[in-house]
Amino acid sequence: MDQPRIVALNHVGVSVADLDRARAFWVGGLGALEHGGWSWPVGTAPADESLATPGTAADVALLRTDTAFLELFAFSAPRPEPRSDRAPGVAALAWAVPDVAAARERGLAAGGAADPRDPAALRCPDGTPVRLVAAPEGPTGLVGVTVRVPDPAAHVVREVLGPVAHEVVGGADAPPARPVDLGVNHVCLDVAGIAAVRAHLDGVRWHHDVTESSGGIAAVCYGTTADGVLVELLESRSPEAFLSRCRLARPGPA
Repeated sequence: MDQPRIVALNHVGVSVADLDRARAFWVGGLGALEHGGWSWPVGTAPADESLATPGTAADVALLRTDTAFLELFAFSAPRPEPRSDRAPGVAALAWAVPDVAAARERGLAAGGAADPRDPAALRCPDGTPVRLVAAPEGPTGLVGVTVRVPDPAAHVVREVLGPVAHEVVGGADAPPARPVDLGVNHVCLDVAGIAAVRAHLDGVRWHHDVTESSGGIAAVCYGTTADGVLVELLESRSPEAFLSRCRLARPGPA
């Protein structure tokens, strides 16, 4: 049996204003693949509990890259607002592509915005900076996440192994955004031994007990760190689990 540990980054969630526009950017522009989707109406208690937000409703599209997944949430309730660049949470993504110039052109044509400070970067339609990095031999897709907090030394999740680099930086001096607000809203970590990992992460306000799903082949738990970052723990116990790493082309070491 695996020792309890954080295995890798599984996905980030992105709150989007328009699901079709977001798909056009991430799929048509940057090359992610469709992996499924679902929705929930107002009054769905498990969703509200997970996000610690009452009255949520959303349509969700799940995308797949070589190394990780991407979860797009189009919230119809509560109404999303812009997310401050200085709020705690994911401040930027790194995205590997075979050709940076061509991918940037496609991303801009698909609704992204140019970043005048960096010719290799653009912003997704919902505001998150995305830095394009050349990877002619692969893997492609999500390869880096930058998390901004007030004090990096005090952040409870400072090191995450696996194919997606995880960097924690300072500079968060705005109040935390709501999960529904536009841009990346949470980080999901693949774990082995979810109950033990959860117990080891000091200072996290867990929103609910560990929830078993799909007959026990996966388990999940959401919480908010002491410095305001929404995190999800996910344990996939079977290759049949919807977000199992074996579904990725380049999952990294087990």
